[in-house]
This record gives sequence, structure tokens and C-alpha cells, in this order.
Amino acid sequence: MSRGLPEDVLMKIFATLEVPDLVRAGSVCSSWLHAYNCLRKLGASIQPQTPSLIYTNKSSGASAAGFYSLVENKPYTFTLPDPPIRSRYLIGSAYSWVVTADERSELHLVNPITRDQIALPSVTTIEQVKAIYDSNGAIHMYKYSRYTGTHGELDPPSVLRLDKLRDYIFHKAFLSSDPSTGNYIVVLIHHPYWQISFARGGDEHWTWLPYHSCYTDCAFKDELLYALLVDGGIHAYNLYDPAVKPRVVMEGLKGCLPPKVYIAQAPCGDLLQIWKVSEYSDQEVEDVSEPDLDAPDDDEYFSVSEDESESEVDTVPYRHHTTVFKVYRVNLTAMKLVEISCLGDNILFLKVQKGDALGAPSC
Repeated sequence: MSRGLPEDVLMKIFATLEVPDLVRAGSVCSSWLHAYNCLRKLGASIQPQTPSLIYTNKSSGASAAGFYSLVENKPYTFTLPDPPIRSRYLIGSAYSWVVTADERSELHLVNPITRDQIALPSVTTIEQVKAIYDSNGAIHMYKYSRYTGTHGELDPPSVLRLDKLRDYIFHKAFLSSDPSTGNYIVVLIHHPYWQISFARGGDEHWTWLPYHSCYTDCAFKDELLYALLVDGGIHAYNLYDPAVKPRVVMEGLKGCLPPKVYIAQAPCGDLLQIWKVSEYSDQEVEDVSEPDLDAPDDDEYFSVSEDESESEVDTVPYRHHTTVFKVYRVNLTAMKLVEISCLGDNILFLKVQKGDALGAPSC
């Protein structure tokens, strides 16, 4: 029977499955469960997954998460560990894990499929955040300072409630690899001014990278973090190096900047830079404004000749606005962008965060 297949063969088969089938396979028997758990620890050996929708709704309860499989066109509901998932913010996702910020603005990794959860270092270990304690020694407020590694205090510090800090500080979160392996890095782009901090698996504090600010997106490739600046410039960081410093991979644009930029890794391994830009064109359209129905001042009736009645309709100038996405391959050797017009059989998903609507920072 198939239950007697060697574990390495089972793992190769399991690695080709989508998550719902993979979970079902792990529940067949103890040997299949062991193969499933071994595969999860390897993480990267599992095939790239079809994106799924994660959501919450009031009727399912505060601790329930909905999981909609696009492959099966079917919803699932999972009960997740506390803090209640419905009260958390989702600031990043990868490898079937999501990065969440709870009502105390503390961060967790949670896997909605396996229900595994990992507490990340306290938000009070981020450089710009300090705890304020009450008379009983419990944290009841945060002091949030606005400075960067290259600028001093840009604005006076704010004192924020525990649940309000997350509205001000978190922008995006990124994972280097599957946390199931235990060998992973979480990267935060956070405020003030779009800075980067990171934590390795097992760390008790966030490590601040003070060298630059104004980062808008990140991607991992070949164990390096590629951090994208709002002007299109790219810095590379080796976060495994004890003396982490940025290496300039590409200089930023001068003058007019794209309104929004993203970075992603293609299945072939190339880095892609995506620009969200607005294009305008001037057109003339028919004037559909309300006609003037006021009676003539002299209250006389007018007759319109045939030539006048067939005169051309008035037109008004109109500026047409279109949002387009331009995709470029990052040539790391030549340090330049090469525009591409086709993604082949691939689909590109952009994770747009709440902060993206704010536009680029003034950097």
C-alpha cells in the first residue's frame, strides 16, 4: 500500500501539493504525519502556493480566521490562539505565515493552517519606542520618538496608548524564510520615516539599521535583503553579518520620482521593480452641463434658424487619468533597470498596505 512508501518519496509527493491537500495528507496516518512535519521544517521544499484570502468576520467569533482557497473555491474556518485574530492588524505575510500586531501593539507570527504562533521581540525594543509604567510596574503607555540615524529629533515625542502605537509605527513586515525551520529573519519597515529594523529567530530585541531611511519595500534573494527606496534606489544588506551595513546596488532617480514603487522576486530568480504611475492625456468631450434656462431679460420669444439649430455641440477640455504599472528587471551587474512587457505564465500580486495610500515620505 502507499502508506508503506519511503519517507523521502512521500516528502517529494507532498511537496507538490497545495496547502489544503497537504494538511489532509498529514492526517492520514502517523507515518504520513511525520513526513508532513519533516517537510514543514524544510519550508522552502514546498512548492510555491496559490495565494489565498485570509479574513475575519464578527459572526465567527474574535478568535476565528476565514481561509478562502482559490484552488478549491472553498472557504475554511480556523480557530487561532490568543490574542484574538480579529483584533489584530496584518502587516505582512509569506510562507503561509502572517505577521500581526495585537491590541498592545506587540507582534506575532501566526500560521492560520497549523495554528502555530511565535511571539516576536517586544515593540519596546524598537529603537524609537520606550515603555511608560504605571504605579504597579505594568506598561500602560508608550513613548514614541521621531528620529532617524541621520537626523536628530525631528518632532517632539508622542505618548500613545498601547493600542494606538501600531497605527503610527508599522508599515510592512517581511520574512526571509519559513519560520517552521527556526532559521528565519523578520524585517520591519517602520516609522518614523520608513526605517528598517530586523530580528532573527530567537532574538529578544529588534536590531535597528540606522544608516538610511525612506525605504518603501523589501525582498529577500540569495540570503540578502534588497531594500527599495522611494526614489527607486536599492540597498543590499547581509543580515547574517555581525557588522550589517548597506551596499548600494542601484542609485535612485533624480528629479521626478514615480508615485509608488515595489520590489519582488520573479520565479526565475530575477528581481523586479514595479512602478505605479499615473498617465494623463488632454481630451475634448461634449459639454453636458445644464443649459441656461433663465428667460431673456426682455421676455421676448426667439426663433432659431435651421443653420443655427444644426451648429456643432460645444466641447470642453478634459484631462483623462489612467493608473498603469510598469515592470522592470533589475540588472544587478549593470546596475540598471530593463523594462519588460510580459510576465509569461506568471501573475504578480502586490501587497498594498494602509500606509501606501499616504504617498511617499518627504525624504
